Amino acid sequence: MSIGRMTCCTVVVCAALARPMLAQDTTVTFEQKTPLLVSGFAVGTANYDRNRAQNGALASKVGLSLFRPWSDQLYFFGQLTTHVDQAGGGPPATAIDIDNLIINWTPARLSTLSLSFGRFDAPIGFERDDEPLNLIPTTSFTFDNARPVKFTGLMARYTLNPKVSVLGLVANGWDQVADNNSGKTAGFKVQVFPSSGLAVAGGVFYGPERDSTNGSPRTLLTGDATWQPMQRLILQAEAHHGSEAGTHWTGVVGQAFWRVGRSTGLTVRGEVMDDPNGARTGIAQKLSSITISPWYFYREAQEGVFSNVELTSFRLPAFSIRPALRIDHSDQPVFQKKDGTLVQSNVTALVELVYLF
Repeated sequence: MSIGRMTCCTVVVCAALARPMLAQDTTVTFEQKTPLLVSGFAVGTANYDRNRAQNGALASKVGLSLFRPWSDQLYFFGQLTTHVDQAGGGPPATAIDIDNLIINWTPARLSTLSLSFGRFDAPIGFERDDEPLNLIPTTSFTFDNARPVKFTGLMARYTLNPKVSVLGLVANGWDQVADNNSGKTAGFKVQVFPSSGLAVAGGVFYGPERDSTNGSPRTLLTGDATWQPMQRLILQAEAHHGSEAGTHWTGVVGQAFWRVGRSTGLTVRGEVMDDPNGARTGIAQKLSSITISPWYFYREAQEGVFSNVELTSFRLPAFSIRPALRIDHSDQPVFQKKDGTLVQSNVTALVELVYLF
């Protein structure tokens, strides 16, 4: 037995012997000053695809989040997500992803600066890949094709004053877990708060995104806005214009949420995704969609990462039922029917259940 291990055992034994004597004179408490906070969400869906004449139900996703503050300046946040996907009507597949893994540090003498390292949501637009953070059950064509969803790297936020903040990042390429080339993607964003309830932002992202080459770098110009003119109404919009190797694309999406009653709401979203060179969707086309989602919700979620819609005062519900009707259209025949033929439009109906814990 090594000296180190013998010393460790001695300490444990002495502590065990001393505990009864300590208990006679004083009360000893073992309190964890920085507890590990566990939260998460579960999602179930049922849908009907008109073109394919198919319907189905899925227990589609479970997200588990871990938050540990080490001090007032340093914390850890991680999220594992298990999801089931049945894309294109094929067999269902289950995957586990490290959705977020962030170490965040705020210097003690510079509280206006925040540094985040790890894997995090791209600081772009209002749509997110976690269902509880969105006001509508489906993601837009713009979210899926026009801009990145995740980055892995280093991000810095600096608050110039209560109305202006800036953000910069250096990261792997768009949605890359491991970098696919030797270059890096860099980004810069400015966010302003002109008045109470209004946030407007604009930014640029630049870097090589193709596999095994740093040539043909990609540029993305992006802007977004969130406005809550009254407690019951939330208006959100985002627009992106990207270019790469002589190709370009543009995506614009906007939505409005109206809280009809204490436990009911209505969201309407519209978008246009223009991909004239087929750079992002594989086919030269212009896509558009409109989605209507009335929903019922119950109770408010606990404090934490899944507590409110970003930049608004709307508290996320602990349980919600969100039906939706989505109408998609393209100027090219891209939506497949049951018999294999392609048409220019499709209608999808679905119901999403979201539970926060």
